[in-house]
Amino acid sequence: MQERRDVYAYFWVEGYFVSHADISARLGLTPSSTRSLGEQGRYGAPARANGWELLSPLARGEGLLQDYLDSLLDLLESRAAAVRELASDYSAGINCVGYYHGANPGLHLSRRLIARLAALNLPVDFDLYNYGHDRTA
Repeated sequence: MQERRDVYAYFWVEGYFVSHADISARLGLTPSSTRSLGEQGRYGAPARANGWELLSPLARGEGLLQDYLDSLLDLLESRAAAVRELASDYSAGINCVGYYHGANPGLHLSRRLIARLAALNLPVDFDLYNYGHDRTA
């Protein structure tokens, strides 16, 4: 079986009643995607809240998950006050996603990476999917 992976990471904010543009302005960033309350979501169900997402600058692909997280933190740290404020005012966090086929390389969070995450005071969710058979994500 061919080993392959598809990984990415993103920062999200949800549960706000201001415009998506207001969230973008507070962060000084353009979102990768947004959703509005009631809008049909990517899995068919209506969105239960407004949402704003920013993908890691690394293109989705076969890298190591910690590299995607590291590059995302590079963007967020320069806006740390705004990130912490948004997390205080609404719901916010980081999601790390990995689809692994055949084997996965594991995940290493260095002390430095953990300290960077802690400084932003954000929850981090890891969605890791391991497939032992040949299946595409």
